[in-house]
Amino acid sequence: MKRALAWIIGIIILVGALGAFALTRIDTRYVVDKIAEATASATGTPLLFEDAPSLSLLPPGVAFGKASWGSPDSGTGMAVSLKGGMAQLELSPLLSGQIVIHEIRLDSPVLEIHQPKQMADSLEAVSPAGSAPPEAPESSATQPPRKAPDDTLPVELKKLTISQGAVLFVDADGTRLSLDKIDLSVENLRRREEAALQCSLAIDWRDADTAPLLTGQLTASALLRYYMPNLTFRQVALQLEPRAGLIPAQAGPLQLTCEGAIDLQNLALRLASARLALAQGSLTLEGQGALQPPAFTGKIALDAAPRKLAALAGVGLKPAAKDRLTINGALEWAGTDVHLRQLRLQMDDTPATADCSLRLGSPLGLTLALQSGQIDLDDWLPLPQKATTGHAAAKPSDKKVGKGATAKTDKTALRPADMPSLDLRASASGIRHGKLLLKDVAVILKGEKGRYDLSRAAARLDSGGSLSATGAANVPDKTYALKAKGSNIQLGPLLEALGQGRPMEGLALLDADLTTSGDTATAVQAGLNGTGLVEIHDMRVQALRDLSGGVPGLAAKGSIPDTFDVVRVPFVAKNGEITARPVTVTSSKLNAQGQAHISLPRQHLDASAQVRTLGMNIPVVAHGPFSDISCGLDPKFTLDMARQLPGVLLDTGKEAGTAAGHGASKTGDALRQGLEGAGGLVRGLLGR
Repeated sequence: MKRALAWIIGIIILVGALGAFALTRIDTRYVVDKIAEATASATGTPLLFEDAPSLSLLPPGVAFGKASWGSPDSGTGMAVSLKGGMAQLELSPLLSGQIVIHEIRLDSPVLEIHQPKQMADSLEAVSPAGSAPPEAPESSATQPPRKAPDDTLPVELKKLTISQGAVLFVDADGTRLSLDKIDLSVENLRRREEAALQCSLAIDWRDADTAPLLTGQLTASALLRYYMPNLTFRQVALQLEPRAGLIPAQAGPLQLTCEGAIDLQNLALRLASARLALAQGSLTLEGQGALQPPAFTGKIALDAAPRKLAALAGVGLKPAAKDRLTINGALEWAGTDVHLRQLRLQMDDTPATADCSLRLGSPLGLTLALQSGQIDLDDWLPLPQKATTGHAAAKPSDKKVGKGATAKTDKTALRPADMPSLDLRASASGIRHGKLLLKDVAVILKGEKGRYDLSRAAARLDSGGSLSATGAANVPDKTYALKAKGSNIQLGPLLEALGQGRPMEGLALLDADLTTSGDTATAVQAGLNGTGLVEIHDMRVQALRDLSGGVPGLAAKGSIPDTFDVVRVPFVAKNGEITARPVTVTSSKLNAQGQAHISLPRQHLDASAQVRTLGMNIPVVAHGPFSDISCGLDPKFTLDMARQLPGVLLDTGKEAGTAAGHGASKTGDALRQGLEGAGGLVRGLLGR
């Protein structure tokens, strides 16, 4: 036995000595030249080493210095370089005919890719914008069964190390993606064993104008295991610390953790858990799906702080003690169809349920059925922005087209065929804005290609009464239509809810059929056309109670009534000019008839009426801009009233004029309050 062991040791020493001698006789430059020839024959570009690699027998391997392949200016637009590295094989597997890499190390490898303009043009020609999507792959029932993958890995290694690597990609438009300071480590990549991966790198993604799209630091770690046919992954952790771009620094760090497995034979995914978290919230998924064709079925959960998320987008919302939005439900995704079913939502203290379906692609399709509790709009409307000092920067729309220049077409404008298809059904137990509360709100909106129909919009006013409307919108033509009805509207409580006080009481009815066009608020006002009718029953103007005593001539004849049976205002709108004629007021003691003209483009009112009461005709006028409407009696009427005063009061004409003027002033104040109340009603309903 001892003799046999001595012979084995002697043979190993002899083989080692012969191997070492053979290494000293190998011409490494010859090997380098052969490598250059082989790579040039295969790729058209040789792999060049600045210095010849050095070989070793124990352990078997190779060490090399600087090397390079290709250049960004070549036809491929690709270049690879590195400062050095090494590779070692494990000896015992090599003796049995297997190749197992003990270690690979690459120092400062750099991959640079420049997409030539010709390549970008050819890709666009092959798949032009707006082309039909590729056909869906055959179902699994018609596909032949996939062959089980090998239970061996293409390569097994103990350790792979890449230090201070870099990748640079520049597309034909000048967008640059730089991955720098790449440190990558993979250990124990062997069959049926768990491999550990760790990586860190810096991301710098910029557009052609060098504006940052995304910059930050990315770190990743994972445990991977391949056991035919499953590739399992666990303790996967990715963390991104953004600095600028699409994800602001305030959002970071973003963390993704997940665990699951991929069936490589059936291309199936099992996701035990996946969680994307940032400082403002988290998104969680779990379920199973397929990789080809892509599909997923499982559960989805969102827990976020919506006000903090809005602040990231530069939108300020009203602070609240509870800043929380939770969503839980089922997710189904197959190809371009995404379904979110049985969603349970909670916005602060407001519960809601919903079912939502999305059809991705162009055009986008959205189907939504939403039922919500009471929503307080004041909590979710953007806060008014603070006024900025200095001269504001000129907006692109403010710039005038110079002589001989033509306006550029907005390439980002959607074509009608690309506009989304919508099928929205929403209801809420209430919507509050300030003191105004709408109850039992219901909305149904449907349409496609920019043509949408509002088949129902209805609500009850908490102050009394109800509103309903139907309408249509043709977005490509920028034309809109609305039919609105209001019944049993209690004016006093409504005006009070709108912050206008209670200058009048009454029961109002509204019937309007309007159309308009335009893409700005000014254009929409100028394009308003249609007809309508407003009726107010049992209207009472509070200020009229004291009006009789304000004009001495009226006080002698009796009191002016402050309650009217019916006020009727039919109106016609044409190009933003609204004419109300005849405006009639009837009651047991008073009748009036008049007309009014409202100019929405000029924001101006002109109105006049003849009031018949107490055996007299009292002319009333109102005119001026909406911000400062002047109301009062006709000056000729006040002079005539002054002449009818008893002689004891006419010691001087000055006293009579003063009394008449005082009465006219009080009459004007009363009318002003009434008109301001009506104007407040309109502004409140329009949100202005």
